[in-house]
Amino acid sequence: MRNYFKDIINLFTSSSQDEEMKSKFYGWLTNEQHAEEKDSALYEYWTNVKGSTELNLEDKLQRVYGKAGVRVSMQKKNYWLRPLRYAAAVAVLMVSVYTAHVWTKKQYADVATIEKYVAPGEMQLIKLPDETMVHINAGSLLLYPEKFVGSTRTVFLIGEANFKVKKNAEQPFIVRSSTMSVTALGTEFNVRAYADDRNMEATLLEGKVKVACGNEGKDYILSPGEQVSYNRTTGESSLAKVDVVDATAWQRGELVFRSVTVREMSIMLQRKFNVQFHSAPNRFNEDKYNFRFSGNASFNEIMKIIQSVVGDFSYRIEGQDCYIE
Repeated sequence: MRNYFKDIINLFTSSSQDEEMKSKFYGWLTNEQHAEEKDSALYEYWTNVKGSTELNLEDKLQRVYGKAGVRVSMQKKNYWLRPLRYAAAVAVLMVSVYTAHVWTKKQYADVATIEKYVAPGEMQLIKLPDETMVHINAGSLLLYPEKFVGSTRTVFLIGEANFKVKKNAEQPFIVRSSTMSVTALGTEFNVRAYADDRNMEATLLEGKVKVACGNEGKDYILSPGEQVSYNRTTGESSLAKVDVVDATAWQRGELVFRSVTVREMSIMLQRKFNVQFHSAPNRFNEDKYNFRFSGNASFNEIMKIIQSVVGDFSYRIEGQDCYIE
């Protein structure tokens, strides 16, 4: 069967497009229908153009991510976190989606866009133009206007951040991230929406928020201590009570793993410590583990404990690279 998804992507990227066509393309690309086929076509495109001087997506990614030294491996080798390669490309296109659909509207036409990228191994606390405080986790990108105009205060997040929203009943505060949006008036909540994570999460700490999930926009009204989780793969969402101490552990430098695989742990460790893992494909199974590490635990100390529990592997650390043997 002909790969029409690849044809569409190649056709779009091979010539210049007007804003209307870009908007339609980005909307099609991020639609959940046929997501696997589109991801596969995008990954193949990413791989094929990695050496192109006319369209270097790696360079574009670096620019979009604030020239902050994000490390995206483009080498064809046994790379443990292979999905990150095309997840990064999706992240770039997600930024374009938001710019095309929201910030090019008339109300934002004359307002500058600020890109705040926080590199792996770092965290940052910033104040938005409305005095909302945002604590941004490692490996995250936040886009927001230089000033909020119009009927809402809207920002776009790839990654994880905690928001303490300045109350303004006349101008709701909205956090958007591909297939999830969180709306609040004045409250504190945490959003986790990394491009390479299977699940997106919104956790309410204080006040009330409305969370819309998926293209159908299934809505939840959260009370403090509740969390909405949305699975990008299945399109399913759920509401549950959670420990807010765990949900905000990253702000204190702590690492909390709750029912996660070794691969999922590796992704979180990569963000926190700015390391790259290297291993044979499918090195670990889907067994799930629980760990909690204090804020002063080093990467090597954490790896020793994981090794002692998981077993059946050894590792060596060379600078910012960790090789699983």
